[in-house]
Amino acid sequence: MALSKRLSSCLKYTQGFTRLADIGTDHALLPIAAIEQGYVLSAIAIDNKIGPFGIAYNNIKNSKFENRIKVLLGDGLEKIDDDVDVVVISGMGGNLVANILLEHSLRNVKRVILQPNSDSDLVREILSDIGYYIVDEIIINEKNKLYDLIVIEPGIMEYTNLQKIFGPINLKEKSHFFVIRIETEIKRLEELLQQVPSSERTIAIKARIMLLEEALK
Repeated sequence: MALSKRLSSCLKYTQGFTRLADIGTDHALLPIAAIEQGYVLSAIAIDNKIGPFGIAYNNIKNSKFENRIKVLLGDGLEKIDDDVDVVVISGMGGNLVANILLEHSLRNVKRVILQPNSDSDLVREILSDIGYYIVDEIIINEKNKLYDLIVIEPGIMEYTNLQKIFGPINLKEKSHFFVIRIETEIKRLEELLQQVPSSERTIAIKARIMLLEEALK
């Protein structure tokens, strides 16, 4: 099975590491591709649902990489070992991603590739708590929906409120899809203002528009 655009984007950031842990692996397509392309030497595919666990197991068996990819039933990071040096957490809400990072130690992990489906700001807010900082960010357009990809490595960096909300690299580089996302939200909120009577909600909408405009400067 071909990788989605989001998984392909995550995959390229695993290159050059030794042992990958894919959290919420689903069908284990990412670890299989990472081994096939020689990006890592071994991998752990982890999922907490028995259905995806079974599919992942069969896919790994069919890939002939059973000796290099271990499939485990478990939650979050609890089952990673000390040899894991790169982790992918993809396809979950930002709140869940943040909780996974806070609940268990990352041990010796040198890079974490995060692809939250929503609420990326919640992920950025906890980075100093776990001792990691952002080394790269991209916005992926898949089927006309925009997704964040955040790559973090060990280290401490203080971020402003604006950087936590929108991403420090996004704010600096202002990529095409970043600008599209901000402009689309501004337009939606401006249209909403025309429909909402003057109230506290109006004040909140105007404050959000000002914040979005600040992100574009």
